[in-house]
Amino acid sequence: MKDTAPHAYFEADWLSLREVADHQARATLLTDAASRWLAQRMSNEHHIVDLGAGRGSNLRYLAPRLTRSQRWRLIDHDPDLLRAVKREEAGLVDTAGMPITLETETLDLNAARFEAGLDGADLVTASALFDLVTREWIERLARACAARSAAVLFVLSIDGTIDFAPTGEDDDFVTDLLAAHQRRDKSFGTALGAEAPAVLRKAFEAQGYDVCLANSPWHIDAGNAALGTALIEGWRSAACEQAPKATARIDAWAEARTRALMAGALSITVGHQDFFATPMP
Repeated sequence: MKDTAPHAYFEADWLSLREVADHQARATLLTDAASRWLAQRMSNEHHIVDLGAGRGSNLRYLAPRLTRSQRWRLIDHDPDLLRAVKREEAGLVDTAGMPITLETETLDLNAARFEAGLDGADLVTASALFDLVTREWIERLARACAARSAAVLFVLSIDGTIDFAPTGEDDDFVTDLLAAHQRRDKSFGTALGAEAPAVLRKAFEAQGYDVCLANSPWHIDAGNAALGTALIEGWRSAACEQAPKATARIDAWAEARTRALMAGALSITVGHQDFFATPMP
């Protein structure tokens, strides 16, 4: 991952690497609930808007699991990622095997009128987005979704849980630095980090939504060591940015934890929350 002003950009390789773990972690009960909610809509075509779509992981997971007749609009500020999705996902189908309709829109989610991208949405989705934004931005999004009577399915928001088994020296030291780094400005203002699930609940309940939350943790061990080593390296880099005088200590921690993971002597659980909310009738 790399930070490039004014946005946090994510390498396509990292997005691809995490996709299997993301899909395995997701709370299927909430996906099923979203599909049932769409099926009850009096519409010949269901319009789904995916915010911060990246390389289309959310689309690939949801399209085959949601009810028929889907029109997707993928929104991201990175046109290269969106072009890749258009090339690679033209053949996606819905639960009935029918092709979906796919469009993309390059749009800055921090723009003054980003809400226009939600026009026509029955369901608004996003994955691994809300730790980057602010409380004010989420409240703005909740108002926009309510104005359009759109349901929302937001998945894989970090909840602050990082458990190592077995625990090791400096785990807490590094994860405390990581939590502080996650609150840095990611172009929206001071980021929410692990507060995102609670802020989502409060903001959408304030708009009269019926809200459900479910756990969606990553479980990482030697079986998905490529993801684990990339994650540890990302944590090392963030911790060093947060405490540059402790670089040697952090590097030693990262080296030891990577060795243990590769040897099958370490597992890591990273906590996330999935969120599904529907407007009150």
